[in-house]
Amino acid sequence: MRRWSAVVRGSITCGALSLMLASAASAQLANSAWPKFQHDAQNTGLGTDVGPQGPNPQVAWSYRGDSRFRSIASVGPNGLVVGNGKRPMTSLDPATGAEIWNANILPVLGKSKTGLADRSQPAIAADGTSYQGARDNNLWSVASDGEVNWFYKVLHDGDVTTSPNVHPDGTVYMGSEALGSGWFFGLNPDGTVKGFTVLGGSLKNVSPAISSDGTRVFVSIKREAIALNADDLSEIWRCTIADKGFGSRTPNFSPVVYNDGVQDQAVYFGSREGLWAFDPNADESYDCTPKWLFVPPNPLGAKKHEEIKSAPAIGPDGTVYLGASKSKKSSTFYALDPVDGSIKWQHNHQDKGRYINTNAAIGADGTAYVGFGRFLYAFDGQGDGNGGSIVKWTMLVPGKFETGPAIGGPGVLYAAVGKTLFKITD
Repeated sequence: MRRWSAVVRGSITCGALSLMLASAASAQLANSAWPKFQHDAQNTGLGTDVGPQGPNPQVAWSYRGDSRFRSIASVGPNGLVVGNGKRPMTSLDPATGAEIWNANILPVLGKSKTGLADRSQPAIAADGTSYQGARDNNLWSVASDGEVNWFYKVLHDGDVTTSPNVHPDGTVYMGSEALGSGWFFGLNPDGTVKGFTVLGGSLKNVSPAISSDGTRVFVSIKREAIALNADDLSEIWRCTIADKGFGSRTPNFSPVVYNDGVQDQAVYFGSREGLWAFDPNADESYDCTPKWLFVPPNPLGAKKHEEIKSAPAIGPDGTVYLGASKSKKSSTFYALDPVDGSIKWQHNHQDKGRYINTNAAIGADGTAYVGFGRFLYAFDGQGDGNGGSIVKWTMLVPGKFETGPAIGGPGVLYAAVGKTLFKITD
């Protein structure tokens, strides 16, 4: 038996189910292959395992979901969890792809389905609890057996398309569009409000990033990059990164924190203007001078540069990987030097497609996996030594990518197109 609660700005409405409170320790991110969007609390996209090496990877199994996959599976201690239609989340057996459970929202809402699970990727805690947003204005907390612990409802007509993040102390960070005002929340593991702030701008399809020492949270509202104190969500600095944002929720401008093994060196924010590298340790007097700004080169004969609409990822040596596109006519995958943002190597795509909400996943060996158009690519992270790419392997898929892949364990990669999730191995 469980207790569920609909939590609204600090008030809790209790149901008839019995109480289950997660401790802060159990609410920390799972120590698994890929527990959340971009793998870790810093959103690096760098896995701890080596993915499929090729040259001829195979599909181990495929799973047909209820709706198009716009976020990839997360890997927890008890299997996979995916956002799946209006269920809103489903757990899968990683060995076979068979459904283990669908979130049991019937005792909570009196119906078996709710708002569409859209671009919010589940974040899975050490005890198997999954946190995920949906387009019903709710953030859902679901236990490892599929039973609902609680849900937090945003009353300002705000879809929760942000992928949540979990602080080492158990705080769950999430945000909502909330009529364009951008409400950002820190929730305790039991669903009560620890703090909230109104960012004053569009907050869609963004996962907040947490500094390596846990003291700061970074979030983007598409026109502005913002650093907040992790404890009370008070603002530290705010920098303008674009003259205007995007109306759709499709682009993903999630920030990414780069740590060189000693301390955080940069926090990366993407926008229409390019990729910005800011000082993550700056105080309130920060004048917003970036460490560097990468603007993709203009394609030959074009008046405008390619645009970045996906989050970057970081390799084991700090190399920054990201794709950029100018409509469907020109797309490039870049590897950037973390010191100055210069191009180390690039791959100019000849096939059609766009980089939009399609971030790369990086293996522990530096292999960069990314979906582009109808192809899944595996790039050698070092390039060819002359500014060009080395493609380790490609795989043709039956659809176009709308999300990035995830490394699911040694030699395992999860990728999704359309309504189908694939497990890919050697």
